[in-house]
Amino acid sequence: MTLAQVLRQHADGQQLLGMGLPTMPSRFPNDESVQGIQKVIAMQMTTIADHHDAVTDDHKHSPRSFGDETWTFDHLQAFVMKMKVEQTLKTIVEVDVVVLFANHCFSREMKAGEVVDESLIVMDGNIQRVLDEQRYKLSLKYLPQLVHDLEKRHIRIANESRPNFVTFELQPANGGEEPLHYAMFFEVKKDRSRKRRMLLRVQSAYILENPSKRLLEAKKMRFHIIVKRAFA
Repeated sequence: MTLAQVLRQHADGQQLLGMGLPTMPSRFPNDESVQGIQKVIAMQMTTIADHHDAVTDDHKHSPRSFGDETWTFDHLQAFVMKMKVEQTLKTIVEVDVVVLFANHCFSREMKAGEVVDESLIVMDGNIQRVLDEQRYKLSLKYLPQLVHDLEKRHIRIANESRPNFVTFELQPANGGEEPLHYAMFFEVKKDRSRKRRMLLRVQSAYILENPSKRLLEAKKMRFHIIVKRAFA
C-alpha cells in the first residue's frame, strides 16, 4: 500500500479537507534524480559523534512507513562542516559548523479543520504538522547539497531582526510559466556551550509560491560574513 492509498483508505467515502499530499508535477524530481544521495552523505567527512550534545531530538528524524512505502531521512541527519573565520585582522580560527535540519523541510502546516491519518503526523514541539511529499522529494534532491554550497551561493537576508537568511534554487517551469523558487531558510548562531562551535539550523525548505519582491530583492550577504558576524 502506498502513501496515496493510505490517504484514500481513510477518506470514509467523503473528501476530507487536505487529506491528499500534493500531486507531484513532472518537473519535480523523480526516483532517478535522488540516486546520488549516498554520494552527498559521503561528503560529510567530519563525524557528528563529537557533537552529539548539539543535536536535539527535534533534529533527529526516524524513518516513517505508510503501508509498503517508507520515507528515510539519512540525508537530513545532522553533520559538521569545518570553516575558517577571521576573528581579528591578524587572527583566523577554525570553527565547527553543526548543521541541523528541522522537520519543516519535509512537512507542512495542518490546515484548519483538516483530518489526516496519524501516520502522516509529525510534531514540531506541541504543534502537529503533516508530512508533505513535495517537500520530501525536493529535500532528497537538494538538501544537504545546498548547505555544502553556501559559500558560493547567493544568500539574501530574509529577516534582519532575527536574523535569518534564504537561498533560492530555481525550478524549471513549463512553457510560458515563471520558474519556481525552492527556498531554503536558515539561521546561524554561536553555540554558547562549546568554544569554536556554530549551529546552522535549516528552518524550512519548500517551493515559495509568489515570493514577494521585497524578499527577492533583499540585501545579499556572503556566507563567510554571516558566520563571522554570528561568531563575534
